Amino acid sequence: MSGDLRVKPKKAAELVADHLRSEIVLGNIATGDSLPVERELIEAYGVSRPTLREALRILETEGLLEVTRGVKGGAKVLGPSLTLATHAFGMILQAQGTRLVDVQIARSIIEPPAARMVAERQAPEDLLVLQEALDAEKAVAGTPDFPFAAMRFHEALIGLAGNKTIDAFLQVLHDIHHGAAVMFSKGKTTKASSARTIAQHEQLLAYIEEGRGDAAEALWRDYWVPYTQDKGTAVVDVLNEQR
Repeated sequence: MSGDLRVKPKKAAELVADHLRSEIVLGNIATGDSLPVERELIEAYGVSRPTLREALRILETEGLLEVTRGVKGGAKVLGPSLTLATHAFGMILQAQGTRLVDVQIARSIIEPPAARMVAERQAPEDLLVLQEALDAEKAVAGTPDFPFAAMRFHEALIGLAGNKTIDAFLQVLHDIHHGAAVMFSKGKTTKASSARTIAQHEQLLAYIEEGRGDAAEALWRDYWVPYTQDKGTAVVDVLNEQR
C-alpha cells in the first residue's frame, strides 16, 4: 500500500462539538434552550476559549445552534433540521446537471410502496387526513393553485406511511417539489387535467379504505408514468422558479 493511511485524531473542538451534537440530537438539551455560559462550558470540557468557540461554530454551521456574539451573547439550541440538507442536496443535483425527470423517477420508485404501507395499515385517521387533502384539491381544480394542493396530497400520503427515512428523503426534495409546482402553476391547468389527478387520488383512497395494498401500490406506480417522460427540464431551472 502506498500513501499515508494513518487516521488523524480529531481536534479538541471537534470532540466538544461531537458531544454537544449528541446531547442535542438525543434531546438531553432541548430545542429552544440556551447552552450554559462560555465560562461554564470551558470549565466543563477543559478546553480553551478559542477551542470552545470553534466547536460552537461547527454546530452553528450545521444549523443546530444560533450563536449571538457580544457581552450578552450566548448559544441557543435550534435542534436538528432538514433545511440545510435540503439546500445542500439541491445544490448537488444542480452541480451534477440533474434533470427533473431523474427526481420524478426516484419518487416513482419510492412512493408506491409507501402507498401500500398506508393501505395495509387501513387506519381511519389516515383516511381523514387524505380526504381533507383531496377536498382541498377539488376546491382549486383548474386553477394555478392546483399543483400546490396536489403536492400537499403527496406529502400527506408519505407522512402517513410511517417510514421516517422515506419521509425525510422526500422532505429533502421539498424545494424541488415546490419549484415544480410553481412551474406547473405557470402553465395551463385545466379542469380536465385536474380531474384526472383527482380521479386517481380518489381511487387511491378507495383502495386504502379497503386495505388493498397491492392495488394501491400498482395504481401509484401507474400514476407516476406521465411524470417520468419529460427529458428537458433541469433541476436548476425548477429551483430557479421559486427564487
